[in-house]
Amino acid sequence: MKVDQKEESSVHNQSEMSNFVELQSGMTVGLFSRADMEQMDIQSPLPSNKDYIHLNHFIKGHFNAVVKDKNLNCDSGYINMGFSDGELFHVQDNDDFCNLEIMVRPEVLQSLAGEELTGIDFDKEMAFFIRQGRANQQANSAVSRVISLMNQRDKHPLLLHSAVLDYLYWHLQALKPAQSKAFLSTREKRQLAIAKDCLLSDLSSAPTIAELAQLVGVNQCKLKKGFKELFGTSVYACFQEERMKKAMHLLKKNNVTETAVALGYSNISHFSNAFRKQYGLLPNDARRELMYDHKLNQHELGIYS
Repeated sequence: MKVDQKEESSVHNQSEMSNFVELQSGMTVGLFSRADMEQMDIQSPLPSNKDYIHLNHFIKGHFNAVVKDKNLNCDSGYINMGFSDGELFHVQDNDDFCNLEIMVRPEVLQSLAGEELTGIDFDKEMAFFIRQGRANQQANSAVSRVISLMNQRDKHPLLLHSAVLDYLYWHLQALKPAQSKAFLSTREKRQLAIAKDCLLSDLSSAPTIAELAQLVGVNQCKLKKGFKELFGTSVYACFQEERMKKAMHLLKKNNVTETAVALGYSNISHFSNAFRKQYGLLPNDARRELMYDHKLNQHELGIYS
């Protein structure tokens, strides 16, 4: 598919849809798919508005387009930030995808993040630009929390606003020029990749730093520093994020106690606190949401228990 379209849709029209939420004056967050875009008659994950900077995080699927001879080839885990300035947008190919987008006016972004973090010279007139990259571990963790809050029936504005600001920071960090990783040799990167695989092989019990370092043949200091440099997160934070993702999956078919036990927790309150830290809500509340969504899907498919 190829579409030539002058970007003309408005943030006002988007904010009228249930999957777009205005967080404050000049900043809106949206979660949408290809089907949503077709309903909105928009051909781009960078809906046009010359007054807004757009930040996108592709959750799943594939999207390929060209803007002003700049290729946008986005798969799951890709992020970008751009200012379209009314340029023609040529959509070439896209699968059914899910994308989180933040639309923010330049003056609002400047007040929130500043020039040092964004690398944008706000003293000059805004001109077309697109920056692309891959999300780091912190951005992936933060976007999971935003999506969880966006998918709740009753969206909590304060929690959602806080979660989006947290995500915005990590999104901008991920797009900053990468620092040199020259101190990591190819062999060390391979060892760290093996360490990560071993770390996540059993989410009910994390190995100690000493055990993991010995297993892959690096010292503990190199393991901790190298892991942070290569994966953008600490060993423990990586383990906890994957552990809570597994918890969310288990809660679809198990109660909170069963889920906690399956993940190696002997104290249910410790599990609940860790889950709330990750997703912004307690596992009991998450389970109710998951059960409601499951029953709703069955009803829509004509399946009745």
